Amino acid sequence: MRPESEIDLGVIQVHKRVIADICTAAILEIDGVVMCRQAFLEDIYGLCGKHKNSAVDVRVDVTGHVSVVVRVLVRYGLNLADVSRRIQDAVMTAVEKMADINLRDVDVNIQGIERG
Repeated sequence: MRPESEIDLGVIQVHKRVIADICTAAILEIDGVVMCRQAFLEDIYGLCGKHKNSAVDVRVDVTGHVSVVVRVLVRYGLNLADVSRRIQDAVMTAVEKMADINLRDVDVNIQGIERG
């Protein structure tokens, strides 16, 4: 008999949208970071009853490796390299903890600086 941790009960599939929501939640906990969104595009998707997070792109390559690209605004005066590393660490940790998926890449695209 196999140990309990090796019992195969079936396949678990996690949608890209779920991974994007996990990334968004992790990023919003970081002080001085705001998600960058495309209001018009998200409003159109909302009217159709669909959820579209334009600030996070989740990509799965042919080998099954998952990569994430996030677009953010950073508050003026913060060290961009430090904030980017914190974003990468937070996203990697959150996705690994919640979905048991090891991300290949977390690319941070700083779209602008937020003042005030």
